[in-house]
Amino acid sequence: MSPRQEAELMDACRILFPAADINREFLCYIQVEGLKNAYRNRVWECHPDACGEDADQACRTELFRRSVEAYNLLNDYLKGRKPRLQLRHAKPRKATVFPAQKPGPVPGEQYYQGPFPTIELKLGLYLYYGGIVSYQAVVRALIWQRDQRPPLGDFARQWGWLSEADVSAILAATEIVGSFGERAVELGLLTQSQLNLILLHQRSMQQQIGRYFVEQGLVSELKLREHLRGMARHNALVREARF
Repeated sequence: MSPRQEAELMDACRILFPAADINREFLCYIQVEGLKNAYRNRVWECHPDACGEDADQACRTELFRRSVEAYNLLNDYLKGRKPRLQLRHAKPRKATVFPAQKPGPVPGEQYYQGPFPTIELKLGLYLYYGGIVSYQAVVRALIWQRDQRPPLGDFARQWGWLSEADVSAILAATEIVGSFGERAVELGLLTQSQLNLILLHQRSMQQQIGRYFVEQGLVSELKLREHLRGMARHNALVREARF
């Protein structure tokens, strides 16, 4: 790969993974499923149809175009990447199963009534503040989503960054306050860059939280898409109000 091609791929990663630490290591370990999820999320954020008459609609349209180009470039790269760089995905943990709810308010659960808060919202809270689902349903959805993620230590062992002994030492270090990953960094067994990369891949293997609400019959596929567009408009207005 030429330096120019590598630079173009890294620029594409920065468009689709704006919160990630982009470097050669990231480029080596990026996976097809993670790329697809990042692309879907980016498109929902900047699709022209989701931003209505926003003042920055032209900027969003340009970002949408660049996101499509970035996805196509990275997708072609992954198709041609040498097999030795491909990772075996760890099997997701068995998800917690909650009984399906009937449509409509659930007695005894907390539903919000009032205006939307003037902060950016993720889907679960957007549905809660919209009076669509209860606070308890959001908590159940987060637990369900969390259970889709393979343990962080599985990725680190698979990639050769941690040994079984390292994992045991991290789990035993209860005097260090924090998550498994934070303990690993504190002990010097993982770098912050490695942890960020593992977390990114861990999240890419969990299902989108909207799937839970659809499976539980709380919203339909069509209504979910409408709510996603509404969430994008709400968040855009919140961002605009900051300036």
